[in-house]
Amino acid sequence: MVLKTQTDFGFIGAYNLDRGNIPFERFYLGGDGMQNYSLDGRETIALRGYKNQSLSSQNGSLIYNKFSIELRYPITLKPSASIYALSFVESGNGYDTFKSFNPFNSKRSAGMGVRIFMPAFGLLGIDFGYGFDNPAFGSNTSNGWETHFIIGQQF
Repeated sequence: MVLKTQTDFGFIGAYNLDRGNIPFERFYLGGDGMQNYSLDGRETIALRGYKNQSLSSQNGSLIYNKFSIELRYPITLKPSASIYALSFVESGNGYDTFKSFNPFNSKRSAGMGVRIFMPAFGLLGIDFGYGFDNPAFGSNTSNGWETHFIIGQQF
């Protein structure tokens, strides 16, 4: 059995405050974290239970935080195919300025999933996450269930 805890923070600043921040290389938070093709150098941050890139502004975030706890239990450890069941709890959010940054005002999610590692194909998985908060600012409804497919991410 494995207990994985993880904390991520990110900040993009500018050397010249008169020119401001560039519109490239922003953080896009939410979803499965699988990289989409783009030419602007965006950093895709996974937060299961929400749609891809739904927790950042349209132009991306300059600041983000993410907290994650995952409990993984092996079902079978055969060399031909290792199968794991997992459950997770995550929270995080993207922000545009330090004035709006509040690590305690995060979007929360929880869920479960399965990982299969086969030497011929690599790591494959599926996660079912429930987003407890709505990505839209000021809305009181929950995001609901989201399904995420995982291919080749770290184990």
